[in-house]
Amino acid sequence: MLRSKYQMLADSLSENIFKTRTQANPIMLVVLAYLLLIAIGTALLSLPQASTRPVSLIEAFFTSMSAVCVTGLSVVDISSTFTDIGHWFIVVLMQLGGLGIMTASTTLILLAGMHPGFSHQSVFFSEFTQEGNIDAGRILRAVIPFTFVLELIGGIVYFTQFESMEMYDRILCSVFQAVSSFCGVGFTLFPNSLEGFQYNPVMNITTCILVLAGGFGFLAVAELRYIFDFKHKEIRRVSLHTRIATYGTIIVIVASILVFTFTEWNNLFSGHTIGENAQSVLFMAFTSRTAGLNSLSIPDLTQASLFFFIIIMFIGANPGSCGGGIKITTAAVIGLLGVNRLLGREKTQVLGRTIPNNTVDKAIRIFVVAMVVIASATLILLCTEIPSGTAYSANSSPFLKILFEVVSAYATCGLSMGLTEELSTVGKIVICGVMFIGRMGPLFLISAVAGKLQDTAWYAEEDIMVG
Repeated sequence: MLRSKYQMLADSLSENIFKTRTQANPIMLVVLAYLLLIAIGTALLSLPQASTRPVSLIEAFFTSMSAVCVTGLSVVDISSTFTDIGHWFIVVLMQLGGLGIMTASTTLILLAGMHPGFSHQSVFFSEFTQEGNIDAGRILRAVIPFTFVLELIGGIVYFTQFESMEMYDRILCSVFQAVSSFCGVGFTLFPNSLEGFQYNPVMNITTCILVLAGGFGFLAVAELRYIFDFKHKEIRRVSLHTRIATYGTIIVIVASILVFTFTEWNNLFSGHTIGENAQSVLFMAFTSRTAGLNSLSIPDLTQASLFFFIIIMFIGANPGSCGGGIKITTAAVIGLLGVNRLLGREKTQVLGRTIPNNTVDKAIRIFVVAMVVIASATLILLCTEIPSGTAYSANSSPFLKILFEVVSAYATCGLSMGLTEELSTVGKIVICGVMFIGRMGPLFLISAVAGKLQDTAWYAEEDIMVG
């Protein structure tokens, strides 16, 4: 009888523990993991050995947040404020933030001979693929080598361009720049980003390739890698996701080249050769939407260029990549929704396929959340920064300068018109919050979409006037 009671108690505890685990929100685990990494980064960057001068807590926190969220905004000069040890800390934070906590943790689980649980896999799949039947180990075997091989090649190429540096500094700068470019962070060990290499074709081409690869999306890259069937000598059919991601990326880059050439032709491009201007245009077209690296002075751009940058930063990169923004595929779905509705179609159709309503609803929610966050943060900064005079600029309005900063933070891009270092304490905290939401936003949305509404009541319809 006594054994039976103990057995019943054990079964009850086991059932409650299992129930608690199965009901645990995997999204919250990811958020806590990112917060823990940011906290560790803050502690490491606050060490005396990591900086050349005493760094305040908010400076260390902002830098750690920016590195983990792969943003690239900074309230201090990274190159001069931190020592070599601090720079290595930032490299690790950028790498973990770029690949994502889920990738790193799943790698450790697989290396230990274990298998990730269902909840863990659900978040992992949502990061890299729209399907739920792909083995996590297979994804990792594609993601990890792809990342480190490209970063290694990029680092070697960068190494050849830093001939004037000492050997140790040369290695550190090469690794730092390769990780920053691939992960789309935007940090550099140069005071003016890559403006000193504006007309260096090797640096420009290498950076553009790394930024494009890091922001294209691992699933799309994996599909395009095997697009040609050598055995049957034919081109394999790729998914609609990869086709939209590819076409969307091409459209955004081509549009950036055309608009940027037109808006800056009589400004920054005046007095330079066609070859020099072509390098500047291509570099900014590839990097301005997600990487935060610049070869031109951002505050000196025309207001038309700055406004266009806000648009493409808001769109960002592709899903399952190191980049941010609402994502190119999200923007494409919203645009296709509008076109199909104008044509009188009830379904969202493209390339001979119909996009599910759930996906369309998800895209709309992403867009709405992004607009609410950006509008709220901009309103707060208009109240906190304009009275102090930090948002004023000779070439732009305070509103444009603040909006540019907020969109750059939400899209985890990292471009700035010079407002970051001038932010008040409240402004720094607001931008940190926007960076974190921008990095976590898709996960929050997936969690919200996945949850089923408890209230399924139907109400009577009543029309309203619109338009």
